[in-house]
Amino acid sequence: MTTNIDPIVLGHNQFFGVNHLSQDAARSRVEKFSQMKNIGDVIKYSLDNNVKGMMLSTHPKAKDILSYLKNEGLADEINFYPMLPYAQGYVRKANEKGVMGLFNEIFGSVSTSKKLKILFKGGMGVLQQDIGKLLSTLIDIELIPFNDLNVKAVFFHNVFADLALAMDAEEIFGTYIDHVKDEYDAIPSFGTFNFARMVMKFDEWGFKKPLIMASFNKVGFQMNPSKEECERVLNEYDVDVMAMSTLAAGYLKPKEAYEYLGTLPNIKSVVVGVSTKEHADETFGLIRKYCL
Repeated sequence: MTTNIDPIVLGHNQFFGVNHLSQDAARSRVEKFSQMKNIGDVIKYSLDNNVKGMMLSTHPKAKDILSYLKNEGLADEINFYPMLPYAQGYVRKANEKGVMGLFNEIFGSVSTSKKLKILFKGGMGVLQQDIGKLLSTLIDIELIPFNDLNVKAVFFHNVFADLALAMDAEEIFGTYIDHVKDEYDAIPSFGTFNFARMVMKFDEWGFKKPLIMASFNKVGFQMNPSKEECERVLNEYDVDVMAMSTLAAGYLKPKEAYEYLGTLPNIKSVVVGVSTKEHADETFGLIRKYCL
């Protein structure tokens, strides 16, 4: 696989109020980024600092962010890295609005012909119990908000990727790879908290040079089964990595975090969340100094 990706990708967790170590920090982020202007300011500042890549899950708030970027004339400047699916969103919306309300919100302004095409494929998947058709349909639905935008890579959410990995489901990964490449001309990519197992399984299945988003940090936070095993596999296998959790959810100082990351091979990109201009200046500067 070709991995012509942005070396620094702006993360999304801060916009959704996610912090893996501190509930107080998470609440503070929710309050700050409840205003779209504050999200926009961070994105604009990142673009001004030549950070053109942006990770964005199909979280309910993502549609508002995309609308804002389009209205501000910024969307065309960004390389998007969607992460899907966001299953919690479907359950909540169905409970709130019913199935038809969910249907109308998902498809929105999509043309009737495209709606029918997606629904027909999904319906056939159900009738035939074809997991491949169902997965392809889910991808198509999730990527509707990204129509006409520059999508570099599409990440299979770590929850689903790790579940498929635990099931040894080679077919699911193969279907995902083929559909993303053929239908969207994007890089099929995978999030995981089980980096070593995923890389070795992909090698066994013949999936060449995958792009995997996984945790790499000095203290081994979210590096399973161990920091040492992840480093060994990173050194020994032909894989491209987008490093996440590089600061171990804020436990590490940026300088020591990126000094460590710069010693590793095959790190093609770093996804980082920034919430202030000062944080962005420090983070982007250190990544460029030690990792690029």
